[in-house]
Amino acid sequence: MSLPETLPPVVDAPLFFLDYDGTLSELRDDPMKAFPHPEVMDLLPKLMADAPLWIITGRHLRDLGQLLPLQVPAVGLHGVQEGVLGKTFEAAMPRAAHLAIQKMKAAAPVMEDVWIEDKEHAFAVHYRGARDIPSVEKRLDEWLSDTPNELVIIRGKHVVELRPESISKGHAVVRLAEAHRDRRPIYIGDDTTDEEAFQALGEEAVTVKVGQGDTAARYRLPDVASVVAYLRKYL
Repeated sequence: MSLPETLPPVVDAPLFFLDYDGTLSELRDDPMKAFPHPEVMDLLPKLMADAPLWIITGRHLRDLGQLLPLQVPAVGLHGVQEGVLGKTFEAAMPRAAHLAIQKMKAAAPVMEDVWIEDKEHAFAVHYRGARDIPSVEKRLDEWLSDTPNELVIIRGKHVVELRPESISKGHAVVRLAEAHRDRRPIYIGDDTTDEEAFQALGEEAVTVKVGQGDTAARYRLPDVASVVAYLRKYL
């Protein structure tokens, strides 16, 4: 991990991989109120006219399509889903992982200002609005100690998510990049799951961390507005 402060370069023949929450939209306590930056609806179609572009998200694509009503190629649930917003198809998930998801969801602790986002093939426990964050995290740690091997624990910004072990944003973007070898990947994201993609794409890609914190990315942008400003340089 490093602490890059260098702004990302503008490169020829880009292949865009863009996270959503914290990258194209501000983070919100209620994820369904995390609407895109005001310029995003105009910006994405223009970028797609000249370059391949994918949204890479941990969200269910059905939910993201409500916030971003564009026909944009997307990978959802960290790789479980793939398709176009509004026209999603899903990859198969191992039965053992499905059963493990159901078991952990049923055992999740019930706490004030803590809620579960059901993503069908994964789920997230949000506690951004909780009053006593340390107490919530202690109870979550106790619950997570029984996580089956078929699942991976993802810790984000006041959210914990469980997803199948065999699926990740990193696997998804490497496969997509292989289909576009004549283009240079640009991956922009802000959270823990994006680190998998940063590492998987390697040094040839333009990997960009949004916000503060240690990262495997080579470059950094401070906030959502700066992401939009950077992407506009490609128009």
